[in-house]
Amino acid sequence: MTITVYLLKERVGTPSDALKPDLEPRYTTHELTTATTTGTIFVAEQEDRLPSWVELLQPVTQPPVRDRTRSTRALLVLRAAERWFAIAFGHGRTMLDPAIYVRRFGLRVSLNATDPARLRGAQARSFNGYALHTLRQVSRVSSVDALELDVERDLVTSMAGEVLDPSLGRRVDGQDAVHLTARLDVSELAAKCAKLLAESEKQTYRRHYPWIDKFEGVTDPSAIAHYAEAAATDLGQRRFDRFDVYPPELVGPEITQFRIYPGNGGLAVVEPSAALLRYAIPQVTGPADAQAAAQRYKLIGIDGNGHEVGRWPFWDCLHYEAQHTDRTIVLDGGQWYVVDRDFATGVDHFAASLRSSGLVWPPAVRGEREDAYNARVANVRQLALLDKRLIRLVGQSPIEPCDLFGRRGQLIHVKRAKGGSAPLSHLWGQASVSAECLVSELAFRREMRKRIARSEEAHLSQRIGEPLVARDHPIVLALITTAASASQPATALPFFSKVLLRQTVRRLRQMSLRVHIDGIATVPPARPGGRAP
Repeated sequence: MTITVYLLKERVGTPSDALKPDLEPRYTTHELTTATTTGTIFVAEQEDRLPSWVELLQPVTQPPVRDRTRSTRALLVLRAAERWFAIAFGHGRTMLDPAIYVRRFGLRVSLNATDPARLRGAQARSFNGYALHTLRQVSRVSSVDALELDVERDLVTSMAGEVLDPSLGRRVDGQDAVHLTARLDVSELAAKCAKLLAESEKQTYRRHYPWIDKFEGVTDPSAIAHYAEAAATDLGQRRFDRFDVYPPELVGPEITQFRIYPGNGGLAVVEPSAALLRYAIPQVTGPADAQAAAQRYKLIGIDGNGHEVGRWPFWDCLHYEAQHTDRTIVLDGGQWYVVDRDFATGVDHFAASLRSSGLVWPPAVRGEREDAYNARVANVRQLALLDKRLIRLVGQSPIEPCDLFGRRGQLIHVKRAKGGSAPLSHLWGQASVSAECLVSELAFRREMRKRIARSEEAHLSQRIGEPLVARDHPIVLALITTAASASQPATALPFFSKVLLRQTVRRLRQMSLRVHIDGIATVPPARPGGRAP
């Protein structure tokens, strides 16, 4: 059978400490005793529920469908190897206090305990203004290469595979909890938990997955306190644009909406976002109060029947990235990470090495829309305006070739840098897709010439020759930014934006394309009667 095991934090003193503080007292307590395993089982009262499909069909069936389902929840809390563990049965996880168990315990177990040549799958998150959750499964046991993880951007959150030591079990899948498949006897549960703890403390994973530590989990309590204060300070100042909010785990299809606890008038949202933080922190406050509010407020996953199937403190739902002294720090899923120094240095050096195109850019007016700026620059610099002039090829999504086409054949993409990593991710993606189509698709080049020919600078359509010479078409990434950052805009980007930028530039260079990054300074609006920039 498969059991789900959580490692509880060291501050746990009694089995009841594992339960949610607000858990309704509708459960029974049972003591478990064998020669080698003792523990306490908390069994919640069974609840009869009317399934959503019955609610849908009951009014129009004869005789009426009346089937009900009965849910069972139980939590076994036991002691082994001088630590407390919780084993969840049925929906027993919903009885467990989310603040009381150790994060990434299951991942550490699976990384050390699995056979690296017999993996089943992995979950990961990559960051660039939003979190991209990925679940990768292979049709048969394979090596990690078959999972095609992006070792520069992916934070691996779970790993599943066959177990190396048959005395432990047959298969393990781990994230926060360990899902262990093994032949089990109740008297062996304490010994199994002790073995899982021992596996989590090993370092053998570094031989097989050396890239895992590019994002190293922080364990030093003083460092965690310093980093938490930095994040809580930004929270308290209501700088919500520096955060993202989403569940700390892959959300299943049973969750149809989210609610906030405490109530806030029954607020329900389809997709969580940083905007939810305004309910927890309605006004500017100090770091301690901000962090306490982020722990007190909960994001609750609700299924189609209106029942709770997931609950997480806001703090565990935060994604936050910052520079702390000389290190890049990341908060995700309630866990702090430090980006490997050599990896971060390499990314920063690459960003600093990118050169400008030499184009002279008029400053952008604060609050000016990108399309208005593009039209103004096209007029004063004699550039072909292609903003929003999409090209639709058969079997492909519409593609914007660029915002501006230069007199020397440049494909110029303009984007405002403010607003986090998401718009920058869109910019890198747009530049990569349009460049690939330009180089490889004759039909794309024909359509692009037509659009340039319809612009005010129609003669520039002749710059796209046949056969195409890639080096004749530099890619210019133009970022509207502050005056202070305009001279070296790439170095001022968020870290994960720089990681994706490096990947994008390398891909473009493989197509023999030159890549430049320009900064466009922002200025205040002209005073009445003054001159426009």
